[in-house]
Amino acid sequence: MTKYLTLLPLSAILVLTHLVFAQDKTQRGFEIYSQICVTCHGPNLDGGIGPSLVDAYWKHGDTSDAIMRSITKGITGTEMIAYEYVYSEEDRQAVTDFILDRQEGNRQTLRSLYSRDYFKGKRLTPELFDSVESDSQGILPENFLYTKRAFDGVLRGQSKIFIKQSGKYRFEVNLHGRTSIWLNGEEMHYTNVEKSRDTYFSKQFQLDAGIHDLEVLHEEPTGHSMRFNARLRKVGGGFWMLTGKSLEGNIPKIIRPGSQAKVIRKWIDGLPPRTLLVLLPNQVMVAYDSASGQILKAWKSALVNQTPSLDNRSQNQSVAKGQEIAGAGGTVLKGKEFNLLHYETKGDSVLISSLVDGMNKNFTVSPEGTDSFTVTLQ
Repeated sequence: MTKYLTLLPLSAILVLTHLVFAQDKTQRGFEIYSQICVTCHGPNLDGGIGPSLVDAYWKHGDTSDAIMRSITKGITGTEMIAYEYVYSEEDRQAVTDFILDRQEGNRQTLRSLYSRDYFKGKRLTPELFDSVESDSQGILPENFLYTKRAFDGVLRGQSKIFIKQSGKYRFEVNLHGRTSIWLNGEEMHYTNVEKSRDTYFSKQFQLDAGIHDLEVLHEEPTGHSMRFNARLRKVGGGFWMLTGKSLEGNIPKIIRPGSQAKVIRKWIDGLPPRTLLVLLPNQVMVAYDSASGQILKAWKSALVNQTPSLDNRSQNQSVAKGQEIAGAGGTVLKGKEFNLLHYETKGDSVLISSLVDGMNKNFTVSPEGTDSFTVTLQ
């Protein structure tokens, strides 16, 4: 039998080498994140005493350079210290790459606003906008488009869309004013309420996992505050809003029990910063200190008055409210060194995993009756 050796072309070898190198960097970033970042930002990057690193709001910037700068220099007035002399530049970049690898939806949103007159009677295209200087321009930390109520002009939004799952997608846009949406240099949607519907189109298109260039061009009818709404939808799946309202200074949010258990990782008034609040369907809430392995308190008829999740988030304390349950506190896990590994809601219960003195320990918090709870060691 004759055996043949197939040789890959140099280009293919270089691509494979790049992929392996990228995976190694992401793995290194995950390892460092698990050591130093998880306590504040959570095992799923969804926040705790520090902000979420996977939602759309990025107060200090969501580009690679901005995230790297936050890790390197820290953020004054917060618990985010500088790691410039703790980890090498390569390691800090690995953490940055790991965070970017977890993103999904609209990011790096640049909004430019223009006077209306220049665009009158002209088809909205990126080339037209490139031919005139904007009246104002700025990065939107919310990562969706909005204008102030009194704005009377034309808007251009430029951003990156992070896609985790390849598949069919489409834009969903309300018919208000005129709108043109471009993806990777191709127009995917066009509507103009002043023209015949025969001129409208909205394509369904294939998107591969990765990062894509998005442009949203929109002119609101004269005399209206912005009523334009647009979102990107995965066919048969979820969607990401491209428009909305400014989220700065939003009011506190009341978190109430639901049909499923909830875990709240916010800075709670009167409790240590590493506390998990487990809110059960029977309206009982349990405060577990992940730094000591103890249940500190529990309440019935409970809810949380949560500080805004955006501007000033994690700088003001949220408040746990309810009727305190006498004698509810106690030790769950015994040890000297505690590291929170993971938590997961399972129907009406919550599973919590910790590393205690180097050993993996798990327990479940579940509702009992109408005003109590049980803790079960795994």
